[in-house]
Amino acid sequence: MSPADFSPLAADAARLHEATALAELQRSGLFDAHHYRSENPDVAERGLDPLLHYHRHGWREGRRPNPYFDPAFYLAENLDARTAGIDPLLHYHTIGEAEGRRPILIFDPAWYRARWNVPPEEGALAHFLARRRSGETSPIAEFDSRWYLETYPDVAAAGMDPVEHYMVQGFRENRNPSAGFDGRFYRQRYLRGDPEANPLLHYLRHRDEPGIHPTPPGDETSLPREMRRNTRPGPFFEEVQPIPAGLAPLARVLAFYLPQFHACAENDAWWGKGFTEWTNLHRALPRFSGHYQPRIPRDLGHYTLEGSAVLRRQIALAKGAGLGGFVFYYYWFNRRRLLDRPVEALLADQTLDFPFCLMWANENWTRRWDGMEREVLIAQDYREADEGALIASFARHFADPRYIRLAGRPLLFIYRAAQIPGGAATIARWRALFQSAHGENPLLVMAQSFGEEDPRPLGLDGAVEFPPHKLTAGLTPINPKLDLFDTDFTAEVYDYEALAKNSLAAPPPDFPLIKTAIPGWDNDARREGQGLVVQGATPARYQAWLERLIEAARARPFAGTALVCVNAWNEWTEAAYLEPDVHFGAAFLNATGRAIAGLAQPSTPTALVLVGHDALSHGAQHLLLHLGRYLARVCGVQLTFLLGESGPLEGEYGKVAPILITRDEASFAAALRGLYHGKGVRRAIVNTAAAAAHCPELVRQGITPILLIHELPQLIREKQLQEAAKAAVRVAHQVVFPAAFVRDRFATLAPLPPERARILPQGLYQDIRFSPEARRRLRRGLGLGPEAVLAVAVGYGDLRKGFDLFLQVWRALRRRGRHVHLAWLGRVDRQIATYLDPEIAAAKVSLTAHFPGFCDNVAEWLSAADALLLPSREDPYPSVMLEAAAAGLPIIAFAGSGGAAEFITARAAGEVVPFADADAMARALVARTRALPSRAERLRRAAAAAQASPFGDYAEALLQLACPELLGISVVVPNYDYGRFLPARLAAIFSQTYPVREVILLDDASRDDSIAIAEATAAAWQRDLRIVRAGENSGSVFAQWRRAAELARGDFLWIAEADDSAEPRFLERLAAALAAAPDPILGFTDSAAIDAADRVLWPHYRAYYAASAGPGALAADDVFTADGFARRFLAERNLILNASAVVWRRTALLGALARADDLADYRLAGDWRLYLEALAGAAGGSVAYVAAALNRHRRHDASVTAGTPRRRHLAEIRALHRLAARRLGGGKILRARQEAVLRDIAEALGGKGQGSVEE
Repeated sequence: MSPADFSPLAADAARLHEATALAELQRSGLFDAHHYRSENPDVAERGLDPLLHYHRHGWREGRRPNPYFDPAFYLAENLDARTAGIDPLLHYHTIGEAEGRRPILIFDPAWYRARWNVPPEEGALAHFLARRRSGETSPIAEFDSRWYLETYPDVAAAGMDPVEHYMVQGFRENRNPSAGFDGRFYRQRYLRGDPEANPLLHYLRHRDEPGIHPTPPGDETSLPREMRRNTRPGPFFEEVQPIPAGLAPLARVLAFYLPQFHACAENDAWWGKGFTEWTNLHRALPRFSGHYQPRIPRDLGHYTLEGSAVLRRQIALAKGAGLGGFVFYYYWFNRRRLLDRPVEALLADQTLDFPFCLMWANENWTRRWDGMEREVLIAQDYREADEGALIASFARHFADPRYIRLAGRPLLFIYRAAQIPGGAATIARWRALFQSAHGENPLLVMAQSFGEEDPRPLGLDGAVEFPPHKLTAGLTPINPKLDLFDTDFTAEVYDYEALAKNSLAAPPPDFPLIKTAIPGWDNDARREGQGLVVQGATPARYQAWLERLIEAARARPFAGTALVCVNAWNEWTEAAYLEPDVHFGAAFLNATGRAIAGLAQPSTPTALVLVGHDALSHGAQHLLLHLGRYLARVCGVQLTFLLGESGPLEGEYGKVAPILITRDEASFAAALRGLYHGKGVRRAIVNTAAAAAHCPELVRQGITPILLIHELPQLIREKQLQEAAKAAVRVAHQVVFPAAFVRDRFATLAPLPPERARILPQGLYQDIRFSPEARRRLRRGLGLGPEAVLAVAVGYGDLRKGFDLFLQVWRALRRRGRHVHLAWLGRVDRQIATYLDPEIAAAKVSLTAHFPGFCDNVAEWLSAADALLLPSREDPYPSVMLEAAAAGLPIIAFAGSGGAAEFITARAAGEVVPFADADAMARALVARTRALPSRAERLRRAAAAAQASPFGDYAEALLQLACPELLGISVVVPNYDYGRFLPARLAAIFSQTYPVREVILLDDASRDDSIAIAEATAAAWQRDLRIVRAGENSGSVFAQWRRAAELARGDFLWIAEADDSAEPRFLERLAAALAAAPDPILGFTDSAAIDAADRVLWPHYRAYYAASAGPGALAADDVFTADGFARRFLAERNLILNASAVVWRRTALLGALARADDLADYRLAGDWRLYLEALAGAAGGSVAYVAAALNRHRRHDASVTAGTPRRRHLAEIRALHRLAARRLGGGKILRARQEAVLRDIAEALGGKGQGSVEE
């Protein structure tokens, strides 16, 4: 062949090669002609073929064939492509993508293919380009398209490609590419704040270099980070939780009240115009790591005490916390008063119904805030000529009916009593003036401050602690341990717990002393790093301190009153306040209330954290919300929600329990530390594979998780959660699946031991019922007659939910000539809607397909429908399936799509058809709706289905898995006309630290307003109370007991009589004793005896036990054999003195009730009869006893005992003696002891008639 012939052949080969390349690029999906024309108007203007232009010239000129391929970048990164001189896009398509080469910095083909499960025959970049505007997929791990669209709805509304928006405009607007990337932080730290520098691109280029972080490192501390942490809700945050009505305070607690929150002429002159306490607050800063400053008020804001509006709100908060009054600082200088508006507003308005008293702040005012301590602003001169006016000023306040009096005497505190000239003589002169001029004899109490502690030399009635004065004595500052930000910091810092221990360890003095607690102390706002800080206060530590002070005050009352003070209500610039702030919320206020009312801290052995990935309004999030709601309202579990992101359901979560949002690993770990140490959390329920990544950190923090898996492998792979799921399974205590299908499929992804895999179908949490009225109304709106058939499908309309298969079912019905209506309830995916638009339009035109979009009335649609379709390709255990069954609908689902097939088969709830077979689904629908059920039959089906899926069983089973040591305890309150006692009785039950299975009020046809009171009390406590009301009075306590045992679902039963009460840890302590006892029949605690007014008659019954059964009897916790207990404590007397102190094994009580056929013969001693029946002569079993007096036994003057004739009283005891002798043996010795006891009782009844313990 000659050279002349070669040239045409070469040209042909080149043309063929080019044609092949162009065809390959055309098929690849990588060339976007529209993009190329719009970005290169010269090509469009000249009418050139865009692909041909790109292939011949464009790539050499750096022109992009699509937004995600950069020829210059690709050639710079790939030497072989550059030296080959070929089209880089073709190289990428044929070679580069398979080898994981990037077409642009922001697309990772290897990661993308694995993350989004791209089919092998499809290119990763082509797959993304087809979906880039939908937000369904992300090009790299560092960019979260879905998060971007949800976080920036303006981008979503514009239909823009989220990545393109960020790269062009978003980064300049300080928008973040994902929740895990902080663009502001990154730009400031690494890009010198350059607004034109793209933080994400810089990070992708330098991510492997030391010190490069996408967000502030969790272990770094800085003043700005401390400020950010301190000005947001923290792990101990609580909303205001007033003490429910019905709880009597254990002591009277007063809070010191600072009035310096209104302007006055003197402060204007001394400190500047408009000065109030708030003026200094902004000066506070975190001076070291962990230093809680600044303090920002929340509920009341930066208020001004002009008028009474703020004071009214403060009183409402204080009353809700059970406080017994305010102690107003009173400023009186030589007949001149300052800062008097709050107390004058109080005096002027009797509707401000709250007790108060005064503390005379009698020291000179100086400039000590700004270091000028010797400059006196206003002096206290103690002129004798002014004494009458001073005493009259105090007496004017004493005359107010709200002024606090103890033993009839007004209470007056004096701040610096030692500064009063003349000391005791002056005080005596003032007392005489009080008496002669005003007829008053006040209790004069000095504050222990500045080294002055003993009131006796001054002739005063007592002292009040005024911490931190005196409590820092002997303590070593912790300054050497601090990580300082402020190198000029000279303040002394003390540990809060050490201060509290100092307070509690101090021996009682020989004079009356009122103890005081502080919720914290830090005067940085006044002294700016040169004052005193008490570091480490938490609500739990404060409550524990206050509880101990209340306990001490009850043992050593002041003037006949158990009295404690708190410093202070509102000392904001000294960080000593109970008013809610931004960081803790009302946690310290609530802790005060719990201490006053004797309620436990929100730290119990069964405190739980419920972990979810966000608060969006989707199925898994609703499940977690309802789980929390049930556990809190029905069982009384102390909960905290821990979520990775916020969302529309956040408010609903917050109504159930405290909620913490932790968007990164560092904040999640910090929150766990707070929950572990502050609330005693040791167990967690982690909801969904999306939250599974938290399981290892939970375990590291000492919290045992159980993991709920709702997802199938396909979705887990799509969300790239495989590794997190595998790590979670390795550490989770139990892994819970809704169906065996889900478990088995998950096992292909992350195998787990069978003993740690549990099948637990979720229950129905919605109140779904078939409503004929809703059926008529909705069908009328659709134009459907009563005979028309309507089937519905529910969910987000995408391929996973089978929206396309739903349309195929509609077409199959049309082909079969069936006039069946279908409705899809839910939004349809935008991309799916675009592809299927012609089919959707045809279905709409037919008037037999309905697409109402998102519906908040799904229950009404289910009533209107005749069947539920589940066309999903993958749906683990859809909630709508339970809802449809509860509405009486048959369900039709595909085999192999999830747990629906198990549900339908097990309950005969519909039909399962071959996977993705739309024709089979259509046929099944026709067959199932050929004959529609009657209204009565549909109601019957609905009721049966609802009863078969109780959500309570599911929630309780999860609680048992999370806390396997829990006993299932039901609480039943038998009641007849005891409405006046129900608030306190129910409060004692609702405040138990131990979760219960249920609380039931068993009302025996009360004539009073017991039902309304019980309902109001339960509502106040936000607890569920099942009320069972008898039509007529049974006339028998034990008929009520039998009914209680039959109604209860728990293994154990506490019959809590309506007029008795209990300490918060009654069940906790008794349950622990029962759990430790072998085969327990019952357990009980000692009791304190109280009268009708809640006054303690006897703190315990130990003396009676010792007198009846010998020294040491029931003096310590113990476990007895059933028969042994009966011999020692029931054969002669009944030493279980109050039935409310007992928790029964329910089956044991039922058995005793069934065997004791003579129970109706006993008016007085029926409980003794039952104890003997259950225990005497028992072959096994035990009795658990707790010696602490945790039950409160109310003893009435007109008791059953007192009203029982002497003869009958003795006859019942004789009968029980005979029964005990028959069951226990014991012969003559036992009978002799019984006769002696009977004589003693007869003598007591014949003598006093009442007043003995046995009564």
